[in-house]
Amino acid sequence: MPLPPVITLATAADAGVLAAFAAQAFTDTYRGLDDAQEIADYVAEHFTPDVMAGVILDPACTTWLARIDGQLAGYAVLRDKPAPACVAGPSPLQLWRLYLGQGFIGQGLGAQLMGEVQARARQRGARTLWLGVYDRNVRAVEFYRRFGFAQVGTDEFLFGGRPYTDPIYATPVMEIP
Repeated sequence: MPLPPVITLATAADAGVLAAFAAQAFTDTYRGLDDAQEIADYVAEHFTPDVMAGVILDPACTTWLARIDGQLAGYAVLRDKPAPACVAGPSPLQLWRLYLGQGFIGQGLGAQLMGEVQARARQRGARTLWLGVYDRNVRAVEFYRRFGFAQVGTDEFLFGGRPYTDPIYATPVMEIP
């Protein structure tokens, strides 16, 4: 029987392992939804150890790592970034990333990470969480809806040299049991 997940704040020393995990999680998530070369190019640009160290050390970001039996199983990043105009809720904060390793989906780990995100958002004075999610990533859309996120508009996301229109979701910051 696996041990319960351990969720900790990331440190700069975690950048390498997080970069490798994030690259794999992104690739696994979007494989079959987008062009493989465009996914590889995006991963090579956005999930290097240096880029991930920058995210971890950015005071506008809070990054969590979730480990099960010592193995990295998921991560989440909360980011203080101006919300798109469609986010009308007060004091918004962005849930920038929440990914799980393929073998850890459906075990409640996403809900635990969401609880950490909501708790930190409350501590930071946020009253609204918002995020962009690729509409073809149906599993993620359903996950966010279970936590009260509703589509409030759209925003542009550049991927593979082309702009995509991603749905923007928002929810009031709440207590997750």
